[in-house]
Amino acid sequence: MNYTGRKKIARSNVTVRLLPAGGGHYAFEIGFDLRGYGFPDDATVFVEVYNSASYMRFAFGTVAERRDPGDVRLLDITSRPLPKFRLKVVDQSERHGLLLGVADKLIPLRPKEDIANKQSLLPVDFCDLGEVIWRLDLSDWPVLELNNNIDAIGEVARSGDSFLALVYPEVVRRILHEILIEQDLGDPEFDDSEWTSLWLRYVCSLPGVSEPPSGASEEARARSVDWIDGAVQAFCRSKMARRRFESSIEKESGWWRS
Repeated sequence: MNYTGRKKIARSNVTVRLLPAGGGHYAFEIGFDLRGYGFPDDATVFVEVYNSASYMRFAFGTVAERRDPGDVRLLDITSRPLPKFRLKVVDQSERHGLLLGVADKLIPLRPKEDIANKQSLLPVDFCDLGEVIWRLDLSDWPVLELNNNIDAIGEVARSGDSFLALVYPEVVRRILHEILIEQDLGDPEFDDSEWTSLWLRYVCSLPGVSEPPSGASEEARARSVDWIDGAVQAFCRSKMARRRFESSIEKESGWWRS
């Protein structure tokens, strides 16, 4: 595949949703808008589905004439890690194919998930975690895993004050540690195909948070640790974490007294 001169297709122009397909498998539906990129009408459109353990590819006709494949079940895709999608536009008139455009690392919506979550920084996956309540998967794009054996765990994670106050600050800390300490990625240059850039942009948008420190020395590492501490404090302030936790304690105390 020749990658010369490829264009980046905006994530806002692509929407992917997983659909139940029976037998523990998913299928998918995808919407995309390729107008305005100047792609040739006869360029081929491909959708690739992948995770660290599996891969599938589907042809969706051409830029001018979309043709959905008859079977979009993800039979060869493992259920975990959560699969991601890649949309490619390819000029196949050349021997090895010329990649004209790509939208990569697209996170699919769940079957009933609101479209507003399309570009979620932290996708959620429900799986059997035994006695563990939650887990953060950092093998690729960060995914918050929730124990599907617990009734209403999704609603608790969405709106529970105690969950927000106790879990999400630790999630933010671990993600920032992965970016700045483990991967040593503090570059403020923004790339919306990289989760590291999206997370740093979000955290730097919080009141009182400056750009992360740079450098590879021990002193720079210590500054990064301090920066992470400050960023987590800023996150907690923005979500009123302590106040919401105190409120949840008061409600629980009142329930026990009654």
